[in-house]
Amino acid sequence: MEKSKTLDLSQGKIWKVLILFILPILGGSIIQQLYTTVDAIIVGRFAGKVGLAAIDSVYTLFKFPINFMNGLAACSTIVISRLFGSNDDRDLDHAIRTAFSIAIILGVICSLAGAFLAPQLLSIMSVPEDIYSQTLLYCRIYFGGLWTMTLYNMLAGILRAFGNSKSPFYILIISCLINIVGDLLLVGVFHTGVAGAAAATILAQLVSAILAIRSLKKTCCGQVKVHLTLGFGHMRQMLKVGIPLALQSILFPIANSIIHAHVNMQGTDVIAAWAVCGKLDMFIWLIADSMSPALSTYVSQNLGAGRPDRVRKGTLLGAALSAGAVALICVFLYTIPGPLGKLFVTAEDQASIIPMVIHFARMMAPFYVFYSFAESFSGSCCGMGNTVQPMIVTLLCTCGLRVLSIFVIYPLFATMECIVWIYIASWIVTGLTFIGMFAFKIRRIHKQQPEALPGA
Repeated sequence: MEKSKTLDLSQGKIWKVLILFILPILGGSIIQQLYTTVDAIIVGRFAGKVGLAAIDSVYTLFKFPINFMNGLAACSTIVISRLFGSNDDRDLDHAIRTAFSIAIILGVICSLAGAFLAPQLLSIMSVPEDIYSQTLLYCRIYFGGLWTMTLYNMLAGILRAFGNSKSPFYILIISCLINIVGDLLLVGVFHTGVAGAAAATILAQLVSAILAIRSLKKTCCGQVKVHLTLGFGHMRQMLKVGIPLALQSILFPIANSIIHAHVNMQGTDVIAAWAVCGKLDMFIWLIADSMSPALSTYVSQNLGAGRPDRVRKGTLLGAALSAGAVALICVFLYTIPGPLGKLFVTAEDQASIIPMVIHFARMMAPFYVFYSFAESFSGSCCGMGNTVQPMIVTLLCTCGLRVLSIFVIYPLFATMECIVWIYIASWIVTGLTFIGMFAFKIRRIHKQQPEALPGA
């Protein structure tokens, strides 16, 4: 292995290795999400609110295959992290090649299925007639290149399993620049609308996947042959841990798609305002969501190295970092959502959209911290090896609560404010539940190995 690019999370000062590992992940997640932000700004400026609404009306739809594959990638990271921590090079090589094969095969299946079923999916999402044609074109192009995203995310997860979080960060900077240039040319200069935005994103993701393959070979000093190989032992292990994690990952977009269908029923202006809110709180999701796999890798490496003493302190430090950063962003979301929101809409659309953006953003700002707690402690619990329990909590406390509320409470009010409060309630309940789950699990580890926990 190329030691300069790997990081053993089971050695050294906990706060130092954790920050060194997490910061590139956070930066990479922010860069990756700039794809959608740049799309929204450029499409909103050059194609108006119809183009912006066309993109956002199906945003949660893409989360189904992407989150499912990201769940499998996170599981592969957990398995490979454990093997890396235990210095099992032979099984490590087989596990890497198996993870690569899973990403290619399932990624291509998702791309073909999504492009073929796009009309039916838009019907389920209740996409308004005035944006249907643009949305369908965007969907088919985006789904057609979805395999590039799943491949990159799997490769990035493998690199992070070695403690190498810097290479994915550098790769994403390059691909983001490609995406920005592509958007400006295709949408701004050639006026291809949402189709150009989708094509620019796919091209950028293809470049990132190619660079990730090269980086993995370099990290492993050419010892790993990146080609299709299915090691059934490792595949069973990855799927056993990964299926619950993958299901947990798609439970969010399932519930959100049901809710988003009700948002779509309220008209183009509300869809566009909700889309702007989704771009303003983007950094909150990136920080919280990137902390979850980071802590999974950290916990898994330390347990593989026989260092459960570092798990509790590292998890609490990670949760505190995430919550602190989220709270800081919430201050800006509460105080200046209007000026920020104007970046995403044309001057003629601001009068109808920005007041709603301000109202929704100020409702949600005080409660995002509960979501950050949910992701941090969920990631730590998954890193301990049991992914079924976090899946059940997500199913009941987040998805179940949202779906139940949208069918039972929403009809009584039928307002966008009701939908916002449904999201807020699910964050609070899920966050508190995962805090309790982590406390229970860490106490059990303390009872099993009490001598290991006092120091770090």
